[in-house]
Amino acid sequence: MQRALTTGQDRLVPFNEGSTDFAPPRDRLRYWDSYNASVLVGLRCSTFAEEGLHARERNFDLGALRIADIVGNEHVVERTMPIVRRHPKDSLFACLLLEGEAFFYQAGCCTLVRSGDLIIYGTDKPYLYGFSRPMRQLMIDVKADELFQSGDRVLPASVLKIDGGLRAGQMLTQPLRDRVLGFIGNPRADIAAAVQDEIRARLRLLLRPSLDETPRGDDVLALRLLRAERFIAEHLTDPELDAEAVACHMAMSLRNLSRVFEKHNCSLTKWIWQERLALAHRQLADPTNSRSIGDTALGCGFSTQAHFAREFKQRYGITPTQHRASCADIG
Repeated sequence: MQRALTTGQDRLVPFNEGSTDFAPPRDRLRYWDSYNASVLVGLRCSTFAEEGLHARERNFDLGALRIADIVGNEHVVERTMPIVRRHPKDSLFACLLLEGEAFFYQAGCCTLVRSGDLIIYGTDKPYLYGFSRPMRQLMIDVKADELFQSGDRVLPASVLKIDGGLRAGQMLTQPLRDRVLGFIGNPRADIAAAVQDEIRARLRLLLRPSLDETPRGDDVLALRLLRAERFIAEHLTDPELDAEAVACHMAMSLRNLSRVFEKHNCSLTKWIWQERLALAHRQLADPTNSRSIGDTALGCGFSTQAHFAREFKQRYGITPTQHRASCADIG
C-alpha cells in the first residue's frame, strides 16, 4: 500500500506500508516474503511464535537511498543462494536495532546484535538474520557502487558491527539514529536531499574513515575510541591487558591515547578495570556459570580474589557472593 500525504503546506515523501494484518493468518509468511521482495529485498521468513508472524514495515524512497522501519515479533529471515540468484540485489544494508536481540550469520561469521547496535552488510551474499524477541529496527538501503563518488563498489568482507554498548559506538550511531527517526516521523520532501546526504556521509565515515572528505574532530575521536574499546572488550580475559598494550595496538603514544579517554571523563586504566568488573558481574549472574568466584575473578583479568572483591563491592555496593545469590533467587 503506497501513501502520499501532506501536512499543512508541506509535501511529504510517499511511502509504502506493509503489514501482516493485511493477510489471513495462514498467508502471513507468504505475504511478508512477497512484500519485501517488491520493496526491499528477496528473502524467506519463518517464525516459531505460537500466534504466527506479526510484522509491520514502512518504506521510504529518498532517491539515493531507501529507509525501512520494521516492527515485528520473534522471527527469522534468510536470503539463501537460490533467492540471491532469483532476486539479485547489490546493496549495502545498514541496520540499527532499536528494540530486541538478534543474531546475524553471513560468510561463516555469526554476530550477536543487541538493542543499540548497528550492523552493515552486503545483500549480494546469502545471510540469516534472526530475532529472538519482539523487535524494531531501522534499515538503510544504498547501492554498493553509489555510496562513494569514485563509484567504487564498497562491500565489507564480513558484517561490520558498531557496538552500541560502547561509548564510542553510541557516539557514532546516535546522530544516524536521531536523523532517521526524525525524518520518518515527519518525512518532508523538502529536506529529503539533505537527510540522505547526511546519512550517506556517516556511512562513508564508518566504512572508510580514512577517505571521509571532511571528518569532524568528534568523529575522528569517536573512531579512535571505538578501536580502543573494541580491543579492550576482546582482551578482557588476558591478564597482560593494560594501558600500554592498548596504546601499542593503536600505534599511539600512551599519553595521546590517555587524552582520548580523559576527554570522556574516564582514564584508560579505569576503563579497563570497569569493563573487567562488568564482565565478571555478567558472568556471576549467569546460572550456567559453574566456576567459583575466585576462578571467575581470575578469568576476568584480576590477579587476586581479594582485589576483585574489594573493587566489586565499591562498584556495585554488594559483594560478589551476594550478587550471585540474589541472581540465583531471581532465577
